[in-house]
Amino acid sequence: MNRAFSHTPRRSAPNHLHSEVCAKAVLAPVALGIILLGGVSRPAFALNPSRALSQYTRTVWTQEHGLPQDTVRAIAQTKDGYLWLGTDEGLAQFDGYDFVVFNKENGALPSNSVGTLWAAKDGSLWIGTLGGLTRYRNGKFTTYTNKDGLSDTSISSITEDRSGAIWVVAGVSVNRFQDGKFTNYSPRPGLPIQAVRTVYCGRDGSIYVAGFGGVVRLEGNQFVSVLGPLGDIVVSLMQDSHGNLWVGGSFGLITRSPSGELRHYSNKDGLPDNYLRSVWEDRDGNLWAGTDGGLARLENGRFVSSPLASTHELEWVRCIYEDTEGNLWVGMSSGLNRLRNDLFSMYGESEGLPSDEPTTVYQDHRGRIWVGFHDRGLVELADGKPARVYTQKDGLPSNEIFSIRENREGDLLIAARGGPSRLHDGYFVNPVMSDPLNRRVAFDYLQDHRGGVWVASPAGVIELEGSRHRIAIPGGSQLNYDAVVLCETRDGSLWAGTYGEGLWRLKHGGLNGEQPRLYTLADGLSSNQIRSLVEGTDGTLWIGTFGGGLDALRNGQFYHITVRDGLLSDNVSHIEDDGHGSLWLSTTRGICRIRKQDIWDFVSGKISKVQPVNYGVADGLRSAQCAPGYPTSRGGTMTSDGRLWFPTSRGLAVLDPNDHRAAPAAPVVHLLEVAVDGRPISVTDSERLSPGNGRMQFRYTGIYLSAPERVLYSYRLEGLDGEWVRSVARRVTNYNSLPHGHYRFTVRASVPNGPPGEASFAFELLPHFYETAWFRYFCAALAAAGIWGLYNLRLRQIRQRFSLVLDERGRLAREIHDTLAQGFVGISSQLDAVALTLNGQVDLARKHLDLARKMVRHSLTEARRSVMDLRASALEGHNLPSALSEAANQWTAGSAIQIRVDVEGENRPLPEETEQHLLRIAQEAVTNAVKHAQASHVRIHLEMAGRSLSLRVADDGRGFEQDEAFSEVGGHFGLLGMRERAERLGGELKLHSELGQGTEVAVTVPLSS
Repeated sequence: MNRAFSHTPRRSAPNHLHSEVCAKAVLAPVALGIILLGGVSRPAFALNPSRALSQYTRTVWTQEHGLPQDTVRAIAQTKDGYLWLGTDEGLAQFDGYDFVVFNKENGALPSNSVGTLWAAKDGSLWIGTLGGLTRYRNGKFTTYTNKDGLSDTSISSITEDRSGAIWVVAGVSVNRFQDGKFTNYSPRPGLPIQAVRTVYCGRDGSIYVAGFGGVVRLEGNQFVSVLGPLGDIVVSLMQDSHGNLWVGGSFGLITRSPSGELRHYSNKDGLPDNYLRSVWEDRDGNLWAGTDGGLARLENGRFVSSPLASTHELEWVRCIYEDTEGNLWVGMSSGLNRLRNDLFSMYGESEGLPSDEPTTVYQDHRGRIWVGFHDRGLVELADGKPARVYTQKDGLPSNEIFSIRENREGDLLIAARGGPSRLHDGYFVNPVMSDPLNRRVAFDYLQDHRGGVWVASPAGVIELEGSRHRIAIPGGSQLNYDAVVLCETRDGSLWAGTYGEGLWRLKHGGLNGEQPRLYTLADGLSSNQIRSLVEGTDGTLWIGTFGGGLDALRNGQFYHITVRDGLLSDNVSHIEDDGHGSLWLSTTRGICRIRKQDIWDFVSGKISKVQPVNYGVADGLRSAQCAPGYPTSRGGTMTSDGRLWFPTSRGLAVLDPNDHRAAPAAPVVHLLEVAVDGRPISVTDSERLSPGNGRMQFRYTGIYLSAPERVLYSYRLEGLDGEWVRSVARRVTNYNSLPHGHYRFTVRASVPNGPPGEASFAFELLPHFYETAWFRYFCAALAAAGIWGLYNLRLRQIRQRFSLVLDERGRLAREIHDTLAQGFVGISSQLDAVALTLNGQVDLARKHLDLARKMVRHSLTEARRSVMDLRASALEGHNLPSALSEAANQWTAGSAIQIRVDVEGENRPLPEETEQHLLRIAQEAVTNAVKHAQASHVRIHLEMAGRSLSLRVADDGRGFEQDEAFSEVGGHFGLLGMRERAERLGGELKLHSELGQGTEVAVTVPLSS
């Protein structure tokens, strides 16, 4: 369906207007409503309207930092916290750290020229390009062109109405997109719109359309004129919180009240330029205007821009956008700018001060603020601006000021490079101090409770008495001896800190003849370089040092707090007690606030470290060097309204503790990428991950656009990590060799004093097939089967080997029987024959023959025994006690002898050789009893005790004379064999025998442990 606008002959637009309208800035109120109602939920921190533009912290991003192109034409923020930027070289997604670029080359957009953006209530982003309308939702880009019903592919403006319908300016027509269809509204005669340039949904829900000639509003199905005819182009529309409609274009800025009253703003009203491209109202009601001459803010009916604008500010402002955190983003031809409202208000040359190098601040009894500078003298401030400047031309001894104090009469006491000076009724009185080295510098100037006036100088501590002076504490010729800071305590003592020699104490001004005392490192000071002295409400003397941190002198004892104990810096140039339990320290690394109770808790051992609150550049300081004076300066102060003033090397920093800011919101956390073994996977749903080598990488970000550098990260992998792991500012985490199982990776991001935001990803790392339960069971069964098979195979092998051994034994037995034994039998027969043929007269021959027969018979016995042993051993499958019991009956078989075997002691395994020899000894002893002793009983006693074994074989036979028992001549070869076997085992054999009393053979053998 086509709807028409009136159409008159159009005029050519200036070339510089082509597709440069920032629709997001034009549609400010609707965007604000979306953010507050349906956007990212977080507190708002708008820019403080009481501050000058130069006092906002400005950060600039350009192509050098990752922007695809320096000219930023459109800005929007989606619900997920990302900031989106339209440029001539594509669309950029910004998380505060990095820019991700989408363009025609990577297939995301139909054209690289992005002129307008809109973040819809459903979380999608609408992108207007010269090649069509594109929607980005759930990570996918969808482009609409003429074939989808769009009247033209050149998109210059986008907005959204209350029903969620998207309105776009395509070419010279307005298109509405709803339920997947486009409805076109074309120009028609009768309305003062020659060519449409912008469409806007007001706070009241009305649709406004503007371009060449004026502004119209949709009422029902008709467009009604609101403003016009105008002589030039309208490029920007905005309805403020009071219902006023702001119309910007080449004519400046026109506001139309709800009653129809008009007002025109131009450069005569403070606009930097009459060509207005963007207008925005922030959440505090401040109105911002972006022109071809820079950025301006409406204050009391007049636009104000920075009085010392940089070249960047003088360039075209293409668009303005306020994010959910209250930061103001400004798109320029020179890059992306962020204006941030920080904790500290800064005052310097850009705010009208004569210098960026203040050294000391003081508030007098009338409430006036006085600032001393390094190079510009003395300034009286009124409402943050110089009310009066005093220099050497006005009588100051020098333009370099170190300290400002006040005497009883209300005169200022000023310590300067040129000496001390007293400001009385607008005139300076400069006392002259004599010094042999002609040094005139005064570092501190103080009046005590008695009215005495003291000066800290290189010559020492000097008391001024009218035109005379007295050196109470001597100085020296070197810088270390210079007295640089003074303090009077309630007990009347005057304390003087030196540049490098320690701390002096002078009681009662030395009037009672008391000599000053010097405290140094030897007395407990942490450093001899003293820079600040302050007496606390409890009488503690707080001492700021260079190199030693913060010292406290209490009840005659020094205590120290240094960097090792949690302090920000060991260089403390100034101490300020706020009266609420905290000390504020100016250091070379920033400003540090520390609770006094924490200090005493640390000193007493209740806590291991102090935890101060530290402030630096991220909090609005232009420099963290908060000890700007050289060699020293008195530093800052706290004024009667509670504000704290700190000189820095780049201006005067002011903190208002009464300016209570809501706690910062939690960063919006996103898991950007999860990679498994180097392969990216989806992070939208839980995943079952195929087996790999267990390498996982997680990339994440926490969107906190105000100060991404302050975001701190920690993570935990449930299933592996027991506690949270701090990664500080690192935004990537790697895990190697993860075992299979169920896991959940959670990343947490937070800023100091704010709640954390979290994102998580659950996944299951599937096991390799060899890690599954069924595989383990299979392997266990296979192993059991294998073991059983090996056991049977081994048993078969052993049986086969044993069978072979038995066969070999049988063969050897047969061979011995057929050869050796038969030979012995033959020899014995021959010797018997010889013995029979010899008569009794040949006694000697017979004697030798008898001996030979004995030897042959013994050998024959041994051979038969060996043959028997080869055929079957009693020790096979038995230990020694069992073998003795089994073999004993075999040895006495065929006789009437009764044999008994007794075993005592521990039955433990013995070496095979030991068992074999002991068995043979027992066998020989039993065999002798059977053959020769005519015994009726034989007893074998085996005893194993400790490290020895004893074997005794005893019979009740006839016994024998044992004089030649072990002689070879006597023919007792069996006894000799038994003794030899015992000796082979390292043992001893004993024989006891008497005629008629039987015989006992006892063997003792040592056993190894």
